[in-house]
Amino acid sequence: MMYDIQMSTLTDEELVALTQEGDDTAFNILTQRHINHVLNFVRQYTSKKEDAEDIVQNTFFKTWKHINSFKKDKKFKGWLFAIARNTALDHIKRRKSFSFTEMSGSGDESDDAIPFADTLSDPDPLPPEIFEHKEIAHELIATMDKLPPDYRTTLIMHYNEDMTFEEIAKIMKKPMNTVKSWHRRALIKVRELLISKNMDGKVR
Repeated sequence: MMYDIQMSTLTDEELVALTQEGDDTAFNILTQRHINHVLNFVRQYTSKKEDAEDIVQNTFFKTWKHINSFKKDKKFKGWLFAIARNTALDHIKRRKSFSFTEMSGSGDESDDAIPFADTLSDPDPLPPEIFEHKEIAHELIATMDKLPPDYRTTLIMHYNEDMTFEEIAKIMKKPMNTVKSWHRRALIKVRELLISKNMDGKVR
């Protein structure tokens, strides 16, 4: 028990190093630390609870299987989320129950293009607390569900997981300009939808 407590104070990367040496306890702690985050993440790709749970299980299995390929100069969380995204896409492809044009947002722009609207000043960012704000939680969840998956995923990773646009771009395998465009458009859409629900137009 004391060993588990001591292990829980280690960083992700330190736990990975121990896992690579054959310490199963270290990997169990990594799993416990990130399983809910990964579950929330993959839910952006499927509305079915059973599918999300299968994706999470496969994600951690692949992570454990390929743990020795993790490079020390990388961040474990970003690596884990990249595995989760690939696993989710593979699952969707097998089920053939999702439109891949929808997965890529609007589908009418190239990765390197910067639409004129996206060169304008950014809308105010969302405070991280908004995702836990009880008064608007229901409205926000309903609003997020109406966003294209890539928009939704970008918001979740940036605000819930505190990831930079550079980290998100690596996970999504897209240029950073594309991720910034998704972020901007998602914020605009969220505000439009919240306003339409008779809110005062300000995200508190």
